[in-house]
Amino acid sequence: MARVVDHPVRLARLRVGLSQVELASLAGVVRSAVTAVEDGRTKKPDDRILGVLASRLGVGVGELRGEVEAWVGRPLVVDVKPSVRALMEVPPYVLSQYYRSFRQWRLEVAASPTAFASLLRVNPAVVSRWEAGELDRFPEVLSRKLVEAFGRFGLSPEYVVELEKLPANG
Repeated sequence: MARVVDHPVRLARLRVGLSQVELASLAGVVRSAVTAVEDGRTKKPDDRILGVLASRLGVGVGELRGEVEAWVGRPLVVDVKPSVRALMEVPPYVLSQYYRSFRQWRLEVAASPTAFASLLRVNPAVVSRWEAGELDRFPEVLSRKLVEAFGRFGLSPEYVVELEKLPANG
């Protein structure tokens, strides 16, 4: 599964030898809150989470928060296998000839909506709700994040427009 591997909170948690469940318990939050931070979907982690990690690492909460802010400020750069890079170079006008749905296309990039969302640093519910047909139109955040993440591999705004035309799930 594609995951954000270099988030400062994840790295700090691994350095102190805690699982996500253990960190959540110590911080008094649910595990999904820790996951949201580590996936980059929560831009400002709860001070309780940072406090547990900072105290175990022997650093200040401000120092750890500074690392998170620096990470959040970095451009989104994904590392994908060659087949996904090649997929981004497909001429946009032929996408509908190869893919019956956005979900079918997404499966080429990531095995699950959660993995795809993590790759793009978006809420997994956005991807899941789109693929389930619960949204009236393609989520704007997906449009932006797709270009940001895959633009260096040839994905263009025109490509995204064609993706938006595909049925959500088919």
